[in-house]
Amino acid sequence: MNRNKSHTFYKWLRLFLVIELFTITLILALYLYLEKNGILFQNVTALYALLILPLIYVLYFFRLNRKIDVFESNPALLSYADKHYFSIFNLKFIFLKNTLIAVIIALSNPIFGTRKVDVVSKDGEIMICLDISNSMNVKDIGNQSRLEVSKRLLNGIINKLSGQKIGICLFAADGFVQIPPTDDYQSVKNLLSDVKTTFLSRQGTNVCNALELSMNAFIDSEIPKSILLITDGENHMSEDKSVYNRITKDDVLLYAMGIGTSEGGPVPDFVTRSLKMDNEGNLVISKLNMEFTQNLITQCGGKLVRIDSKYPDLSPLLTEINLRSKGYFRNLKIEVRRSMVDYPVWIGFLFFLLFLLTPLLKLVKK
Repeated sequence: MNRNKSHTFYKWLRLFLVIELFTITLILALYLYLEKNGILFQNVTALYALLILPLIYVLYFFRLNRKIDVFESNPALLSYADKHYFSIFNLKFIFLKNTLIAVIIALSNPIFGTRKVDVVSKDGEIMICLDISNSMNVKDIGNQSRLEVSKRLLNGIINKLSGQKIGICLFAADGFVQIPPTDDYQSVKNLLSDVKTTFLSRQGTNVCNALELSMNAFIDSEIPKSILLITDGENHMSEDKSVYNRITKDDVLLYAMGIGTSEGGPVPDFVTRSLKMDNEGNLVISKLNMEFTQNLITQCGGKLVRIDSKYPDLSPLLTEINLRSKGYFRNLKIEVRRSMVDYPVWIGFLFFLLFLLTPLLKLVKK
């Protein structure tokens, strides 16, 4: 590198480093302040893309050196070339590089502070009555157990609710309210994921007891109430029809879902780790007792649906629940984390605009 070339190269290198040092110091100070006050990056892996910066700097210095070579080996070009060439070259790189950094930060979705938002929430209480008798372990729905399909179905329903409170009553021969109506959907889903038929030792299907427990679990009498009953109707016990009258009187929507197939399947016996046999040594086959659920709806009103596929259509049920909540709304103010993605997006747009406008500097006369 000759003396003139060395002087030109280091002149622009010093200018570039001053600008970069100022920019890095400013960004670092801002980051330290935000980190101290709780900034989070929702997609932190996107920040690893910043590791490409050293390569970008190497390419920049390589190209700067090549540009200087061209002008130093052809002095005549200096009289014809743009007098602001190196200024434009350096500024374009800085603006384009800062645009890339802003895009990477935007992709990481920085979150800082909170903001209050108005949310319109539908009122209503829903009790889930889930059968956890042994027959719910039968795998007669696409090689999946009735309980597995039930839990997936219920998770899908919970994900589509709009503020209604939801609770869970588990039952076999006995029953208990695991969670009273709540708007903590995550807790309900967490409990559902852990539900097993071994929760209750006494087997059977006492639907009436479960319905009575659910009716007693409702909190607010002024809002729409619904019961989602999921059962295969197998081995059901004696009925106490007084609860049917109570459901009708209190205008509670009973959505009875019979789960299973008419062909049925063998019942697993987890005690012996084999299949359940009757007293005569015959294989026990559990089939959906649709007649029981049909009789249930006939006596206390409501809706009836058969669940015999792994991914049942939830639309009719959700439509019914939402229609019952029509006119029952709450205006809630909730705090949510504030996304700062708009800031790097606008900063990146500004730098890209400057990158496009920088060549206009050649129109400025010395």
